[in-house]
Amino acid sequence: MILEAMFRGNFAPMDLLYPSDPEYKKLNQEVSDMADRLRENLSPENQSVLDEMLRKIYTAQCIECESYFCFALAAGLTLQREIQAQLQYFQKE
Repeated sequence: MILEAMFRGNFAPMDLLYPSDPEYKKLNQEVSDMADRLRENLSPENQSVLDEMLRKIYTAQCIECESYFCFALAAGLTLQREIQAQLQYFQKE
C-alpha cells in the first residue's frame, strides 16, 4: 500500500519509474558512451569540466522531475476534491 510505504520512507517514485524503462536505460548508456568518447580527447582539466557539467545537468533534471511530480500530485488531489464536490452537489438534487 502506498500510504504505508510513504510512512516508512520507502516511497520513491523516481527509483521505481525510470530504471525499468528500456528507452531510459538506452539513452543513459548512449550519454555515458558519448561522455567517454569526449573524455578521450580532452585534457584532464576539461575532463573535470565535463564531469561537473554532467553532474549539474543530472541535478537539474532531478529538480525538474521533482517539480513535475509535486505539481501532478497537487493537480490530482485538486481534481479529486472537485469531483467529490460535484458528486455531493448532484446527490443533493
